[in-house]
Amino acid sequence: MVTGKRALLRGVIGKCPNCGQGKLFKSYIKQNEMCSVCHEDLSYIHADDGPPWLTIFVCGHLLAPLLIYFISNDVLPESVETVTLIAVALMCVFLILPRSKGLFIAAIWLTHKKETDNG
Repeated sequence: MVTGKRALLRGVIGKCPNCGQGKLFKSYIKQNEMCSVCHEDLSYIHADDGPPWLTIFVCGHLLAPLLIYFISNDVLPESVETVTLIAVALMCVFLILPRSKGLFIAAIWLTHKKETDNG
């Protein structure tokens, strides 16, 4: 039986929450309907607004100190600061969004699995 932490970690790294071997995504954030290894059905899982919300939440907290530093200390021209903030924000979003979606997919899968096991 898969533990909750293990399933969530598998989701974060983009692997099937059940077996940990099959890929969760067929492209950047387009999820597979079924695991290619264990054939676990993932088609019923819809993460919807959770992953973007978590991505914005995490990126905002990571960017806030940098923004405060740029505002407090006038060391770079505003154009360089703006380009830097945009680049860091885009990098942050592109790195966190698929991991966030994998986490939500694994959490939904885990919740559904527990419901079907108990009832």
